[in-house]
Amino acid sequence: MQEPQSFEVLSISPPPPELRTPEQHTPEPRNPEEAFDLFKLSSSPVRVSGTRVGVNASFTDAGSAIVCTVDKSLFCIGFWEKIKSSGRICLPRRSGKTYNLIQLLLFFSMAPEKSHLDAPDSAIEELGRSAEQIRQMDVATKCRLKRTLLFKDSLLKEKHRAFFDEHFMKHPVIHISFSLCKGTPAGVFLASVCDAIATAANNWLKQYPLINGIKVENTNRYLQRLQDTLNDHDSLQRKFEISADKHGRLPTLLFACLSEFVGECVGKYILLLDEYDVLFIHTHLKSWSDEEKEEVQSSLKGLIQAMFKDNRYLRKGLLVGVFEVPLAELGSGANNIVDFPMVPFKNVTGNGSIVSATYKHSGKGLDALTDSFWFNTKEVEGLLEKSAIRFPQIAEHRDEVMAVIKNWYNGYHFGWFRGKYNP
Repeated sequence: MQEPQSFEVLSISPPPPELRTPEQHTPEPRNPEEAFDLFKLSSSPVRVSGTRVGVNASFTDAGSAIVCTVDKSLFCIGFWEKIKSSGRICLPRRSGKTYNLIQLLLFFSMAPEKSHLDAPDSAIEELGRSAEQIRQMDVATKCRLKRTLLFKDSLLKEKHRAFFDEHFMKHPVIHISFSLCKGTPAGVFLASVCDAIATAANNWLKQYPLINGIKVENTNRYLQRLQDTLNDHDSLQRKFEISADKHGRLPTLLFACLSEFVGECVGKYILLLDEYDVLFIHTHLKSWSDEEKEEVQSSLKGLIQAMFKDNRYLRKGLLVGVFEVPLAELGSGANNIVDFPMVPFKNVTGNGSIVSATYKHSGKGLDALTDSFWFNTKEVEGLLEKSAIRFPQIAEHRDEVMAVIKNWYNGYHFGWFRGKYNP
């Protein structure tokens, strides 16, 4: 599908799994010299830590010495350098979208972000604090030290220390997940959109007293406006006055109040939207009346416009999802979004393989952005080594296991990188 010409397009991703073909696997080498080049270790920065390999690991497990995690922290500098204003990344499920979005939140956010931190307070002892010192700390200090642990031995801190020191926990961030937005009546669906924004708003209301640098002047005015809008939403819910016409403008109004509060009281912020595509897919699939569907579509376009076009408080924004909803359907608010359509570069040679030593990974920019999703060959090998600690039979049959993994999961192209693994 052709994108409007006013949008900047960067091709850096694979097709969805169902569209893959055998030719998209790393091709067989034509001669021994090419084979040697293809299977040498690449210059891609790799760090695999922990000993227990499992499924559904979150970014907050990165600070654990037990849970096995693959370091994807370079995504933070890739995001900052390549997404100048607002960007969109769409990838298949289980490619690391939510993982990386939470990583951005916990790296950049100046708020404590306590709801995303599961580590016990005793973990802070690793930073040289005694149990008595930890006991006397306030909640915000404990949260910031736990986040320091998450990035303590990261590739980002090691390779880009100046960037790390400049941006770590220095920016206001609004994070909204639309994963739970659903509802058969149109009004219920729009109410669920309001719920997602309200969750982010309430999170900010809980955290803003703990943030240093809040602008006290006029804070109460913006705070009261946000709380009044939240109360309007709650009131409609309690009275069961849920309809498309009553909730049509509420998502945009609620976000505008949240945006104004954060922007005026703290400063320009980073906006992170998870599963943005759920909103538009749900709308398309429902058999609502033409009037209801038009009301919902108008509401969503108004919301996107408030987020990405008429937003003087926005520093950077990122939308992630599975499906590439045509930007034209997002309305004029999408004009400022740089789209990253997930298709491979054409005619990628051996020099473009993630397992090729001839492509020098820069460790930042587009390389950092694209190599932060899925796993490359070196990362899979690292995970196998960690698995072999608990399951020695893996080490005994390493080559066979690696061949099976490659057959099942290898074959994705991502920009200049090919041979990516998606579990």
